[in-house]
Amino acid sequence: MSLAHPDRLELADLEWFIELGGLVGYKQFGFSEIRARQDAELTEQLRQRALARIGDRKQIEVTDDSFFLGSVDYMVRETPDGRLGYTVLETNGGSSRGLTLLAPPDVERLMDAFVEMLRFIDDDEPPLIIVGHPDGDALITEKFLTAYRLKEALEKERPGLKVRILPIASFGRQRPSNEAVIVISPHSQSALGLHLRDDKVYLLDRRVHLIIGDGVVARHHQLGHRRADVVLANWIFPFTGDKFSTYEAIERARDILVPHGMYPLCFWRAWDRDELVEVCEAGLDEVDGLIIKPFQGSGGAGVLPILQDSAVPEVVENSLGEFYAKYGHRHNPFPYTVCEKINPRKAVWRGNRHNYDIRIYVARQGDTLIPVGCLFRLAPQPDKGTYSKDSLIVNLSGYGGIAVERGLGLIQESLDIVRLEEEDIVKIFAASTLLMAAITRQPVDWSQRQPR
Repeated sequence: MSLAHPDRLELADLEWFIELGGLVGYKQFGFSEIRARQDAELTEQLRQRALARIGDRKQIEVTDDSFFLGSVDYMVRETPDGRLGYTVLETNGGSSRGLTLLAPPDVERLMDAFVEMLRFIDDDEPPLIIVGHPDGDALITEKFLTAYRLKEALEKERPGLKVRILPIASFGRQRPSNEAVIVISPHSQSALGLHLRDDKVYLLDRRVHLIIGDGVVARHHQLGHRRADVVLANWIFPFTGDKFSTYEAIERARDILVPHGMYPLCFWRAWDRDELVEVCEAGLDEVDGLIIKPFQGSGGAGVLPILQDSAVPEVVENSLGEFYAKYGHRHNPFPYTVCEKINPRKAVWRGNRHNYDIRIYVARQGDTLIPVGCLFRLAPQPDKGTYSKDSLIVNLSGYGGIAVERGLGLIQESLDIVRLEEEDIVKIFAASTLLMAAITRQPVDWSQRQPR
């Protein structure tokens, strides 16, 4: 394969890009170590058991263009009756990261889900596709893989069509209208270049047909507040980008989720600082502890616990300080989501008890959703009852790199560490797939997206 003009980009080729990123000062990280800790055969067995458990495939059918790929994050808790309950912390949409940490066949399932988007675009002109990524993305190689899979699919579907992959800076200099173009763009530059006209999306003067990464539109001053005429992964981002809306969606779908072990949270919303303090003080009368979460935050910025003996106003100020330190004062952390703090089941890792969460990837296969794979993320510090942030927040990134040693794939050894059985994963696979399908059938309240 020629890396300058590859016929097909493979997972192994990403290592070359990762090394190159380091050479040019744009440090990249890869997930080859976690991929090596994935059992593709076991994952397939549990996937089929989950689909059999769901039974009626119409429950996980999606025929429109509202969803293609996403993920659901869980913690496991013991319920009052002594059983295990699976509690959703958040859902993630088309900007989900870590796509290349699954077993190679499952990575291709995720890429195929993006390729499914192509059948929803008009074929009367060469398409312009935006593949968005966070600024300074240490996982931009995943976007390279996505772009190349889309390029391959377009060239196969439309013989003779020339398809270019360009950074957004190059697109500004060369915009051939007779060629398909896949633009890889950081969100900040997309926000400046994209605009809405007659309900259609344009990059400079050319119409955009498809966008991968709902982070591209979620914070855009026009696109984030209404549905436009563009194929997007995913148009359910008002749910997946807002924890409160996710929890509401779970409540509405409770009847189909609880039979698979899902155990919903108690939750509230606060629109300003004073209301946040009031909601938290009232919430502590109902539950033992709370977690406060800013709107559209990521990486744990501003996510803090409030306990019975906490000084609520002080914790609120600390949370706001963390959020503004990461995003600046131009970004609004409200509305905040407040939810009960659960006492999660612990993993036993390297001789210590650690909090962990479970990320389940869900993708589209034709007009059906399927569970694709699983990642267990361990907190960096053991849980010693002090509620330190490093013992609660499980993100692999945000600690000066990506801590791949804390990411466990779906193998028997991992199940032993997190103290779960195969049937637990089967139930969580089923619940995740049903949840994403249920969200696509719930109407989006765009008024909740309007600036306040």
